Amino acid sequence: MAEFIGFSISHPKSYKEDLVPQAIDVGSILGGRYKVTGRILASAEDDIILDGLDQVLNRPVSILVSAVENSGNLTQSAREVATGERMSAVSILDLGTQDGSTYLIASRTSPADLLDLVVPTELADEDVYREPFFTDTLGTEIFGSARDDAPKGGPYVYEDNTPLTPAHQYPAVLPMPATPPPAALPAATAAHAATPAAAVVPPKDAAPKVTLWSEDDYGFINDDHNAATSQGRKGGTFPAEVLAASGDFDPAEDFDEDDENAPRTGGRWLTGIIVAVLVVGALVFAVSHIGSLINGGNLAGDTSPATQSQSQTTAGAETSSVPPVAPVVPPVVVGTTDVTTYVAGAARYGDQFIPRLKDATDGNKGTYWPTVEFSNDSFAGVTDSIDLAIELQAEATIDSVTINQIGGSGGQFNVLTNSAPSLDGATKIGSGSFSAPDFTLKAAPGVKAKYVIISFTQLPKLQPFVTYPYGMKIAEISIN
Repeated sequence: MAEFIGFSISHPKSYKEDLVPQAIDVGSILGGRYKVTGRILASAEDDIILDGLDQVLNRPVSILVSAVENSGNLTQSAREVATGERMSAVSILDLGTQDGSTYLIASRTSPADLLDLVVPTELADEDVYREPFFTDTLGTEIFGSARDDAPKGGPYVYEDNTPLTPAHQYPAVLPMPATPPPAALPAATAAHAATPAAAVVPPKDAAPKVTLWSEDDYGFINDDHNAATSQGRKGGTFPAEVLAASGDFDPAEDFDEDDENAPRTGGRWLTGIIVAVLVVGALVFAVSHIGSLINGGNLAGDTSPATQSQSQTTAGAETSSVPPVAPVVPPVVVGTTDVTTYVAGAARYGDQFIPRLKDATDGNKGTYWPTVEFSNDSFAGVTDSIDLAIELQAEATIDSVTINQIGGSGGQFNVLTNSAPSLDGATKIGSGSFSAPDFTLKAAPGVKAKYVIISFTQLPKLQPFVTYPYGMKIAEISIN
């Protein structure tokens, strides 16, 4: 591994190949979809933690490749976590084998949580807690006696001290003897039994407890009831006594001549007249309105040449007052150029990755353009910024710029537009920092450019890294 003023250059030989017992390395594809993008660490037992990318769902993943002797433990732990038998902070996505190695795919997880899965969970017999036999029958000490040290044999004793085991049948239940009917009792007993009942009968000459009403107490009600019963009086007729007491009263005559309580019909007539007037008025208005529309249409058809000229002049004036709308040209990326300016005398070590610049705009997030690793976020003093100029097929309307990166957090960058691949004369349209794998910048309306320039002025921090923690891995730059 060659080192240069605070940053490192990847040696042609892969990193730590002598420590990796498996054939899985950076660039390998696991399960047909998971691409290994970096190596994080290797444990003392040769368990490897890798960084990867799910190429189907385009999301970063963590990969654990177990040592040969820990393959069984990893498989068992993964099943226990998946079934809920084991608690773990790891979100397992896949499990498989490749080239004789067992690998586990999980969401982004810390290496410590992943390495816990290669540790078996089985406990020795002496560490397993055994429930004492007498806890199944707690309660003897409540009544003043000590709990037994060992289970007692013999039959089970019920509360009534019956020495029966639950396996024995219960004794047969005999029916209660039926009470003999009164007819079966001896005559002397029947006579003796009837004596108390006869004693409670009151004498015939005793005064009744309730005084009955006489027929005269009901007055005309009883008479009317009897008359109605005998003559079949119809409902609604009044007794003669009531009519006599009220004088010469004719119900039919009085009800017919009750003008005060009779319904008033004058209001109904007034309401009907008002409604009729409103309906007639509405019809007249509708007919006149329709006629004016018909006449207006005929007049519109007979427009004179002078009127037509005036209308055309007005329309022309209105059209000339509206500014023309410029056509929207969608951006089409042609290529990417590294326009970084280095300090005089500094070696251009980043030029070794220029052939991979096309991976930053090829439309495939599974490939990426990297930089060398730096010891600090200010490029170790060899430059002030790393600048990429993205050329468009023609001057196009810029709506948004999206940057997809791998493993970086923090940093700072500016997004500029220009008519040439240079920072001179460029216009800044926004800036940002990496807090997630994807970053999208919305441009102001009407922004047009031939070149879009991404100027990285501060490096993000990488996780994982090989030698130094600062650098970039740009998977894709999209311009819409």
